[in-house]
Amino acid sequence: MSTSPTSTSTSRTARNRTENRTDPGSVPAPPHQFPLPTSGSLAWSGAVVPNERAGEIAGWLDGCERDLMNPAAVTEVLRRGGWSPASALAVERQYRRRFNEHPLGYTALLVATGVAALAAGTAGHLLTAGIDRPVDRNTLAQSLAALIWALPFAVWAHRWAAKADRDDPVAVWSRPRRTLAQVLLWGCGIVGVARLGIYVTQLMGVLAGATWAKGFSVVAGAVNVAITVSIALPLGRWAYGFLHRFDSEDPTVPIPRHRSGAR
Repeated sequence: MSTSPTSTSTSRTARNRTENRTDPGSVPAPPHQFPLPTSGSLAWSGAVVPNERAGEIAGWLDGCERDLMNPAAVTEVLRRGGWSPASALAVERQYRRRFNEHPLGYTALLVATGVAALAAGTAGHLLTAGIDRPVDRNTLAQSLAALIWALPFAVWAHRWAAKADRDDPVAVWSRPRRTLAQVLLWGCGIVGVARLGIYVTQLMGVLAGATWAKGFSVVAGAVNVAITVSIALPLGRWAYGFLHRFDSEDPTVPIPRHRSGAR
């Protein structure tokens, strides 16, 4: 029985696709052969890269950086090669420090966003104080001015960050992006918890008839808590999402990456 050239070509193409298909559980091979540890003595248990291996590791990471290897893949390669988890994470942190992408842009994004949120919250608290006493109009004017100045920068920076995520995928590994997002996230958490804790303490003082709680307005305190939570909670959730936006990215799936010229 004869086989047509078309069917032969089709079967060959299907076979080639099967052979070239990447196993979902595989990890990209390191760009340069690294002398991975073969014994427990080389897979140190500490979180600091030993000096005697610093140059060796730096040379391997140079190849990883040239090929823009995913940091998670770097860790997985080392762990599968026999390195302890702490050792692999130490090398991954060293590798991430090489990506210092867009520090000015991310600083503008998170500082402008934080200042705008702080100014809006301060203005809200000053207006709430008017429930029991005259509003401090001088401080209110300053807070509103800060909000008006910071808001346009925040809007521009958010649009810039969205464009950077689309056009410069390597920027997602940026150290300034991660550090500043963590600062904003912790700031939202601390401010929100502190405001709630102060209100609960003052409320207990009012209910117990404590002398130090005299003059405290339960209504004004509740409004202040609502203002703080309405700002800190959405902003904190945004910062958390911004920080972990690409955590679901599979390091085993090859993604075309490039490094933007602006760093």
